[in-house]
Amino acid sequence: MGKLGANMKIRLGFSTGALYQSGLNEKGKLEAIKKAGCRSAELGFIRLAEFFKGEPENLTAEDFHDLDYVSLHAPKHNYGYNSLTRRVFKQIEKLSKVRAFNLVVFHPDDVENFEVFKDTGFKVAFENMDNRKKSYKEVAELEDLFAQFPDFNMVLDVNHAFSNDSTLKLVADFYKKLGHKIAQVHLSGYDGYHSPLFQTNQPEIVRSIRDFSAPIIIESILVETDLKQERDYVLQIINGMGK
Repeated sequence: MGKLGANMKIRLGFSTGALYQSGLNEKGKLEAIKKAGCRSAELGFIRLAEFFKGEPENLTAEDFHDLDYVSLHAPKHNYGYNSLTRRVFKQIEKLSKVRAFNLVVFHPDDVENFEVFKDTGFKVAFENMDNRKKSYKEVAELEDLFAQFPDFNMVLDVNHAFSNDSTLKLVADFYKKLGHKIAQVHLSGYDGYHSPLFQTNQPEIVRSIRDFSAPIIIESILVETDLKQERDYVLQIINGMGK
């Protein structure tokens, strides 16, 4: 079943990107996540324009109060030795001075040169891709990446894995081959995108998680009033796995 015991502390939280339809600003999203009873969060900035539009710079240390774990999902970009990559890294470093990130997550499929991540000064992770992408969907591709760059970490996105293999054997294979690299989990329901689990009713996606020592960040697209219901649905399934 994996590492789950009566005394296991489940670090469960949400991506601010999950609330992109809520109308809240980044401060409001973090506050909503904390009000839902979570002490873990991920700043979700998939789009470059959002990352640079100024709102991230308005965050203060107080916005991260009561959060024990904070990661950052960096924007999609062709990372390499170019000026825009340097600009993204400088923005991450600036935000890190407000609240040091436990992990910074990147999509590997558009990276031009992975060497650029070797000396960033922050903890780097790459996630497995969904069925819309051409690469980094399978275990072997990520195994090769981490063999070349052993300091990199992995974020296991079980939604992405489910989109490629609804039997969820792919998730089991990721744990078998790369379990030691998994520093965080991305979780959401799947009916074509990142859907609320309490609506899709897919407990098998939650149960595919094998190691609950890694923080779990929910990426289901929600409004503020849905956060607690999604959190409780996930915790109910996890607690049932321990019986």
